[in-house]
Amino acid sequence: MKRALACAVVLAAGSTAWGMDLSGTWMTQIAFASGAASPTTAFTLDLAGSGWQLTSSWDPAFLETSSHTLVLKSNLGPMNITAGASFCLSTRTALARVGTPDDLALWSAGGFTFRSGFVSFELALGNLTLRLTLHRGPAE
Repeated sequence: MKRALACAVVLAAGSTAWGMDLSGTWMTQIAFASGAASPTTAFTLDLAGSGWQLTSSWDPAFLETSSHTLVLKSNLGPMNITAGASFCLSTRTALARVGTPDDLALWSAGGFTFRSGFVSFELALGNLTLRLTLHRGPAE
């Protein structure tokens, strides 16, 4: 019964995603400095029908600098709402030292490190646009 229920959930989610506009970009850059190659990769996935956007960037040589950003864009009448979070995933234990002055994480658990988050409200009133953005991140 559990297997059938899990299969039904996956099929329902898949059929919903099938009907939405799914687009994205993949960009890889290789820079050569002092005879050494330094590749970086950025992947952006847009689910236009729902307002979701997932952006990932990573460097195969320096996995600890990899970051992922998840953004949700929506509107409530004339007000646009945008919320997002920046995080990284790692199997290394180097990110477990949260709270040190040189660490960029707010909290970490089991390889998941939350770096920052924000929510932004924007209200357009004719030629006047009011915007309030709340941001939570490490002290700089």
